[in-house]
Amino acid sequence: MKTLWTVPVLALGVASATQAATTIYGSANANTYVNNNDDGTSLGIDGGLSHFGFRGDTEIDSSITAVFDARFYGDIVEAGAPQALRGHVGLEGEFGTVRLFGGPTPLTKTQSYLNLMDEDPINFSNILGDGVQAPGADLPTGAKFKGYNTGINFTSADLGNGLSFDGAVLPAQNPNGETGISLAATMAQQAFSVSGAFEVNGANTNTQLFRLVGEYYLNEITVGGLLQFAGNGDQDLNGTSFVGFAELPLDITRWQNRLRLTGGYSAQENDAETIEETQLMFAGMHEIRFSNQVSAYNFAEVFLPEESEGNTSRFGTGLRVRF
Repeated sequence: MKTLWTVPVLALGVASATQAATTIYGSANANTYVNNNDDGTSLGIDGGLSHFGFRGDTEIDSSITAVFDARFYGDIVEAGAPQALRGHVGLEGEFGTVRLFGGPTPLTKTQSYLNLMDEDPINFSNILGDGVQAPGADLPTGAKFKGYNTGINFTSADLGNGLSFDGAVLPAQNPNGETGISLAATMAQQAFSVSGAFEVNGANTNTQLFRLVGEYYLNEITVGGLLQFAGNGDQDLNGTSFVGFAELPLDITRWQNRLRLTGGYSAQENDAETIEETQLMFAGMHEIRFSNQVSAYNFAEVFLPEESEGNTSRFGTGLRVRF
């Protein structure tokens, strides 16, 4: 139902592009990896981070511009019909931007702090809530950066001192669901950036999510952290997650190299004490930028549930070509 609603809206925006300044863009991104878990070791290829899209703008008058962006994700390894997962049409001016959108919510967009490169292959969903091993346990994660949420979104212009606001109303995801909200405030300075975000009933009935994330810049080195609290009122289930990360340059080739190291800890429990889980996660991401359009990368991640089986590790290498 969500796709049926959004595709016509996006198509309308693309159709209007004939009179707009339009850009076609995209990324071919594929990696091969080795995955190891309790069931054994396997080799896989992932091309699902690839996408292409259309974006543009057209001036209505001197103070208001109509904008659109329609992005489609597809797997370049396993051929199939692309899906419309992200896009918006809206109005932009000195007041900020108002969008009808299908894409990441204001809270989910704060995950961009963790990305060494666009379309990062590292999976943070486990450490942000999906790592609960108990059957039926369900916590929101806010980790699906490519995730799909329809709604109306407002992003303010700079309110002063680098402060901006991002808010969205999210329609119910099913006939019995509840309309949700997602709010984020960001302060961006030369030496640091910090965001606080809150989301309620964004995708699951009676769930809440709070996140605080920030970065500090020291010359070419960036250090940061993310603190997140998640709750499910129907299950009396609560989760706390912390992720720390550092990004630094490597002078090992004649091309630009970047390295990010990430570590995380999470704990989940319910009031009935039938669920009590803790997890650890460690990840590394290395990127070689041959140009602004071409990058090669290597990655590794280890997820370690402490109270139950389910240890997993994954490492691999990939190539991304932008256009």
